[in-house]
Amino acid sequence: MIQPSAQPELRSRPAFTLVELIAVIAVLAILLLVGANLFGGSGAQARKTATDQLMGMIEQARTQAITSRSYGILAIAEPGDLGDDGITRCRIGVFTASEWPEDEGGVVECTMNGRWRIVENGIVLLGGKVGEIDNAMDAPELTLKFATREERQVQVHALVFNPRGGLHRPMGSQSVAMRVAEGTYRRDEAVPFARGDSKTIAENRLKIGRVTARPYRID
Repeated sequence: MIQPSAQPELRSRPAFTLVELIAVIAVLAILLLVGANLFGGSGAQARKTATDQLMGMIEQARTQAITSRSYGILAIAEPGDLGDDGITRCRIGVFTASEWPEDEGGVVECTMNGRWRIVENGIVLLGGKVGEIDNAMDAPELTLKFATREERQVQVHALVFNPRGGLHRPMGSQSVAMRVAEGTYRRDEAVPFARGDSKTIAENRLKIGRVTARPYRID
């Protein structure tokens, strides 16, 4: 008897249906949207954290001035100001000086209170006026002389408070402003992130009064 030839067994191959493809595309779109929101949210959160940190340290320097009856100094060191130590973020420190030099461009001998605080990653402190208000970052830098493990002399941006808690420096009779923005430092220069066709800079703005010198947000 002649046996019939064996026919290969036909098996259906797995395949995506149209409904499944639509579902996968929808899930991917949701994930992309969530990722974009998280990315933008992280920048806003870093900016808020840096702004709160700056406001807190301004208050600390001002309080130090009042309680010690000296000059309180909020020093702002951009990358490169403290030497080539590989740190590419801005740093903030609080100092006190018992006396102030008669020459405003002279060296200020001071004591450091605590350590330098590193500002959040992806955050820069920008110069440039806020409306008609001058920016503290545009004022001439201050030369500080202090001792930690060894004596150091550095040039930094600074806010200085007198023993009554008023703003002593930058010089002038008007309030000053500060800008906390999302960005990075390139060749030790602050470069903000500009978004969209309008090149909008995501930033928070502070105003520091002249008499009481308390910071508050104006954005």
